[in-house]
Amino acid sequence: MSLTLVELDRPVGERLWFPFTYEEAGLGFNDQWWYNGPVYPHSKSIFLRVLENNNEVARVHLDNEVGIDHYANVPPLGATALEIQFIEVHNHHRGRGIGHAVVDLLHNRYPGRRLVAFSEGADGFWSSLGWRRHLHADPEEVRFSRPLFIQPQA
Repeated sequence: MSLTLVELDRPVGERLWFPFTYEEAGLGFNDQWWYNGPVYPHSKSIFLRVLENNNEVARVHLDNEVGIDHYANVPPLGATALEIQFIEVHNHHRGRGIGHAVVDLLHNRYPGRRLVAFSEGADGFWSSLGWRRHLHADPEEVRFSRPLFIQPQA
């Protein structure tokens, strides 16, 4: 499998930007994740398309600003943390190992960064990568917060 990461760039002069167009809605991705409003100029987000033979097979939304201090037993990551806000494999391409391959590509593309993700019900996926699970430090908040997964240190 040969995958290519393509970073989406804000058009020059555009104040509000929609990385994925509404014309693409309903085409195999979770519309709530990819079409929920514009990206503002101050955003530290990175959006990527994942292509296989020029066909989009996955999408990634990364965020350079990560708040994890309120989770228990997290290592000090500081500015090295890079959050995988969303990663989604197109529904026709799931089960082929694309998600794992994309995480490997992200690791290689951002050396010196430590990938983290708040799980949206995909605990098994993150665990299968060998990532460590962390829960909110306040036991009263655990049931209201998503588990945090952190990539192992290289």
